[in-house]
Amino acid sequence: MEAFKISLFTFLGKILINFLMFSNRLEIRGKENAISAMKTGRPILFCCWHGRLVFASFGLSRFQKGLWAIASRHKDAEIMGRILKSWGYQLIRGSSNKGGKEVLRKMTKVFNSDTPYICITNDGPKGPKNIAKPGSLTIARKYNAQILTITGTSSKFIEMKSWDRFRLPKPFGKIIITISKPMDFPDEIKPGEGSQYLSDFMNNVQEKADKCFNS
Repeated sequence: MEAFKISLFTFLGKILINFLMFSNRLEIRGKENAISAMKTGRPILFCCWHGRLVFASFGLSRFQKGLWAIASRHKDAEIMGRILKSWGYQLIRGSSNKGGKEVLRKMTKVFNSDTPYICITNDGPKGPKNIAKPGSLTIARKYNAQILTITGTSSKFIEMKSWDRFRLPKPFGKIIITISKPMDFPDEIKPGEGSQYLSDFMNNVQEKADKCFNS
């Protein structure tokens, strides 16, 4: 019965989210940043906040295939995971709370593959909101991965009253996806300070992106 519910909600979720995304005009700012980073041959960690997951994952999937995404094993995340797969993503199952060691092992394998591009919600799956967890950053630095943050907003949107303020676009407007340049990570940053540095970087990119429709 549980499997049937997940399949049903996934089917309905795909219809709803695809309608919301495809009914909007799409603009991707910073696409050249991602393409340039890919041309270097180095691994890439695409970072987004959990509340903007739909925007970020949809935007990347419009121009790049062979992407990986980290998806929680929680049953509520199963629906989003299946939607990501329908957009061409391959999934790494687990989170910092459950299956953390397995996630890091799989990330290592992907970073050594021909398509070393991983998308992660740095504050997922349960927050705190907009505060990056250290695990993925540690593995990214170990494998000299480039860190780009990606976010999105829309001219009209619905914002949930969830811990992450999860946002979905309303139909028939405009969506703007923003992809940053690779983050410069100073050598003098100590391991324990990395998460705050990444959080500040991501929040700065999101704050600027959220002003797109105010200018």
